Amino acid sequence: MRYESFPYAPEERQETTRERAERQRQERRAELTYTAKDQKRWAENRERVLAERKLAEEWKPVGGNFPLLVYQTQNKMDDFDAPDMTFGDEDRFKIESYGLMQPFSQSVNYDPDNIASDGSHTSLSEDQFSLPASEHFERMRSLGKVFSNVTVGSILGFETSSVFSEMVDKFERNEGGYYNNPLLDKALKEHETTARFHQALKKCLEESLQNGKLPDNIVDISSRYLGKGGKRPSNLPHFPISKKSLFDGTVLTIHGIWSMRVYVENLEYKGNQIRGTFKYEIQDHFGLDVRDIDHNSFDGIKENDGKPYEWLEGFRSWYLLQHFKEYGYQPFITKMDFSL
Repeated sequence: MRYESFPYAPEERQETTRERAERQRQERRAELTYTAKDQKRWAENRERVLAERKLAEEWKPVGGNFPLLVYQTQNKMDDFDAPDMTFGDEDRFKIESYGLMQPFSQSVNYDPDNIASDGSHTSLSEDQFSLPASEHFERMRSLGKVFSNVTVGSILGFETSSVFSEMVDKFERNEGGYYNNPLLDKALKEHETTARFHQALKKCLEESLQNGKLPDNIVDISSRYLGKGGKRPSNLPHFPISKKSLFDGTVLTIHGIWSMRVYVENLEYKGNQIRGTFKYEIQDHFGLDVRDIDHNSFDGIKENDGKPYEWLEGFRSWYLLQHFKEYGYQPFITKMDFSL
């Protein structure tokens, strides 16, 4: 039997190390050789990225109708029906019942013209309800001599020290209505409690911004975020008692506010930041209610403890002038407006 040999296939020549290195070098050179098409595509991508980055870095207007209300307290503005705005509404029997020791029903003064042999002054009792209104106003002003002294204020640089005197003058004119003073506007605008509230409000708006707009219920959102704003909440702008405020007149004139609204007049955003002009409208009442003069450490009401303002003669006169039927002087609303 005749055998035929298999077809001969020559062996492939092996690439030498030098040849392989040269081939790889040529391939890398080819990869680094960009065509005009590549250059154009990359240029377009670069321009698009730069445009997007620039747009992201620019401030853009927030959509909506401005001015836009973004916060308000539960207590309403222009509230002439609030408890501390009533006047001429109580009789003697009612007022005499206030306070632990009922200081309205008894009062002891000293007669400066009647000095006993031991050098002491003879005590005199008086009927506070029969004093002339002018005497009560003089006693109100005595509060200002202690807590809002104009002379001391001018020395220490307290600009608002003269405001309480002006407010007592308006109260004595019995005209009601509104009162405003640029010095109070400035003092509350620059106060640290206002700065804290403003930063918290901005943070709330920044977190609520969606697709360049604020939600339609932004007032509800901010009220929940910042607190409902009930009776003199501590998170709102106010003048807390401090060494300075005790003598610059702000505690006597304002202390805690009654109501507030905040509008945004214009608003822009960039990323998760916002900026704009915020208009603050704030009101308080220059008047007293029962809670201001009926303190009793044994009545179970914690907020009444340690605040016996009814023992201050000037506060009793203030309350009598406003609420006793025989006087009935009208309180008024203090307005403070400013922009941040």
